[in-house]
Amino acid sequence: MITYGSWVSKMGRIFAVVDATFKENLDQLTLHRMPGALPFAGKFRLIDFTLSNIRNSDITNVAIFPYGNYRSLQDHIGSGKRWDLDRRTDGLFILPPKNLYIIPGESITFQRMYEHIEYFKRSTQEYVVVTAANIVWNIQFEQVLDYHLKKAADITEILYENIRLKTYILSKQLLLEYIETYDTLEYRTIADVVKNAPNLKRAIYRHSGYTRTITDAFNFLKSNLDMLSFSNGRQVFREDRPVYSKEKTAPPAKYLSNAYLENALVSAGSIIDGTLINTIIGRDVIIKKGAIIRNSFIMSNSVIEEDAFIDYAILDKQTVVKKKTVITGTLTSPYVSQKEQIVTNFERMRVLIVASESYPFIKTGGLADVTGALARNLVRKGVDTTVILPLYKKIKDDFDESLKRERARTIMFDDKTYKIKLFSYVYKKVNFYFIESFDFFDQVEIYGFDNDPDRFGFFNKAVVDILDYFDDFDIIHLHDWHTAMIPILLDNSPYKGMKTLLTIHNIDYQGKTSSSLINKLGIENFIFRSEEINMLEIGINTATKLSTVSPTYREELKFEYFGKNLTYSLLTRDRDFYGILNGISSKLSPEIDKSIHTNYDRDTLDLKLENKRFLQREMDLEVNDEAFVMGMVTRIVEHKGFDLVIHMLERVLKDHPDIQFVLLGSGDERYIGELRKIEKRYPAQIRLNIGYDSTTPNYIYAGADVFLMPSRFEPCGLGQMIALAYGTLPIVRKTGGLNDTVENYDPLTRKGNGFVFENYDVNEFTNAVFEAYLAYKKHPDHFLVLKRRAMKEDFSLKKSTQRYIELYRAIIEL
Repeated sequence: MITYGSWVSKMGRIFAVVDATFKENLDQLTLHRMPGALPFAGKFRLIDFTLSNIRNSDITNVAIFPYGNYRSLQDHIGSGKRWDLDRRTDGLFILPPKNLYIIPGESITFQRMYEHIEYFKRSTQEYVVVTAANIVWNIQFEQVLDYHLKKAADITEILYENIRLKTYILSKQLLLEYIETYDTLEYRTIADVVKNAPNLKRAIYRHSGYTRTITDAFNFLKSNLDMLSFSNGRQVFREDRPVYSKEKTAPPAKYLSNAYLENALVSAGSIIDGTLINTIIGRDVIIKKGAIIRNSFIMSNSVIEEDAFIDYAILDKQTVVKKKTVITGTLTSPYVSQKEQIVTNFERMRVLIVASESYPFIKTGGLADVTGALARNLVRKGVDTTVILPLYKKIKDDFDESLKRERARTIMFDDKTYKIKLFSYVYKKVNFYFIESFDFFDQVEIYGFDNDPDRFGFFNKAVVDILDYFDDFDIIHLHDWHTAMIPILLDNSPYKGMKTLLTIHNIDYQGKTSSSLINKLGIENFIFRSEEINMLEIGINTATKLSTVSPTYREELKFEYFGKNLTYSLLTRDRDFYGILNGISSKLSPEIDKSIHTNYDRDTLDLKLENKRFLQREMDLEVNDEAFVMGMVTRIVEHKGFDLVIHMLERVLKDHPDIQFVLLGSGDERYIGELRKIEKRYPAQIRLNIGYDSTTPNYIYAGADVFLMPSRFEPCGLGQMIALAYGTLPIVRKTGGLNDTVENYDPLTRKGNGFVFENYDVNEFTNAVFEAYLAYKKHPDHFLVLKRRAMKEDFSLKKSTQRYIELYRAIIEL
């Protein structure tokens, strides 16, 4: 039995590190705040639970490590007085990164800790608890320390059921060893150490009681609604270990004559005259007569007007929902508003998409897939959608008899008159229009000409000049540099003020050209800074809002390595910049795919083996069910990771004759030559299918065991999503959309849907391949669970389309 005196002495030997370095997948909820600063259950913030657990464990020395966007967190915490942390000795410290634009990671690194090494050296306590800022729970850390000491462990990790909580206890001395050797240590984080250090004595402490990590909108809404259940709430909000928060004064909530509440929680200052069912209302919210809100969390200072209907939604602060507006989401995919957004019904939203290519008319890559699929899905959701493209020679050759001529007119460009013709075609209820100009678009190829900036500059001007042919659009959605001059052209036209969204698919392509293009386009009052302009930069500076194709890529673009010369421009538009993950078609499914040998689904995964055998036969490889087949479908270029692939193959093939590699692609002859050399050395293990055809790769997606994407950078990536849909586990580098879609396999918890490595390093890539190989060979039951989980993932276009619709609405109401 521990006496009170010994307990105090013991807790005097522990300090806390709060890891707030990660952003999770909370989309626009964390666009301007950290997860720890998210409001919760009406009057709390998520970090309140972490700080209250610390206070209730009598820990008086606390360091919070945030990423760059921590102002709202700091405003809430203040000096830490509410948690008894405003002390002369020890107390509360917020230790920001030296680079405020550092990309949020999965957990705090030893390198981040090294930036504040003096804090660790100065701390007098013997042990440290490292915990996260986004967990809803109530725990006594002193009990964990008791357990840690009893087990004589190096590191004790806390789990809830089979879920890792990014919470550890270890000695300060051991942590300092890791921090001070971070630049030579092969492990980046405590999680890496726990997972991989061979001689580490690790203990696992399993916490009981309500626990939920807030990692996405589903978990955030679910945890809030859970607090409406007495059995859940009493486990978190305990009298003996209370949850503390910043105190605010406000009058009691007021209920008017039409108010009806059923299992609802209403915070102070709110005025209710509508119906609340299974809902939480923040401070100073106004719910007007006839409004019905169910299964939702409405944050402070929001206004819900008369007869609005809301179901499964998270409305951020100061959201206004207009009269008779209907908002519906689901528990797993709730509707999420932005802060200060006005939400209203649109009887008929009219969207114009302008792009350089779109399926099914013209395609060189993923841009065409995205624009074509987005247009079709917008129509399915009731949005009046129009697409405008240049009329390339290939489109004329393939669709000439189907195109309907609409009108002809002249366009002024470079003080010359050019004739254009407008043609139309309706494809799956999407209105496609094509601008014909023999002077600019009568070529077989669509890119690669010296005058590409002039060609697409002319296209941009033609689009603006023909807007008078159409009924007014609510918003114009632009894609990449080829359309980026449209916002500034609109500002120099009768359509000044028209709302635009510019989506950046790959920032490497920017449209740099002579500043003379400005004069050719007839743009007035332009401030010239040099003899060269950047068309994408002009679009970034002038579009109403910006987006890119994954949340992680949005964060990466804050760094010069990714954002190139446009980092500063993007940082100045940070509050207007969104990351929306692309999706894939529901037709990409092994259950209905007619191009693969044998159809299968999650419940008939044994039939996937037939596709593996078919792939081996087609590629003239040994038909061996036990072989480990690695597949790739890609362009063979540097940024796709082929420096790593070539060296990895040299390492793994020699001593593992049961590893096979199949590649479909084309590209850089330098890499193709190196791959052919390896193929000659290992002819029984490698097959190269050089001649990339993006319409026929599915036999690799269906037949391989793993799919390789070790990209140096990957804005979104569709290959890993397709592989997941086919139950082929991706091995990817943690970058861009790969980071947003692939979760690393954890042998302890058996969580994950693939294999992820951190740095662009051949050793890390090779280790990830071997980890997948060993899981396949030694733990086939784990591997089967991973494949089923992969096929359960939903990266459908429907989800990304809904996000775009929500963003359109927010832009239109500006």
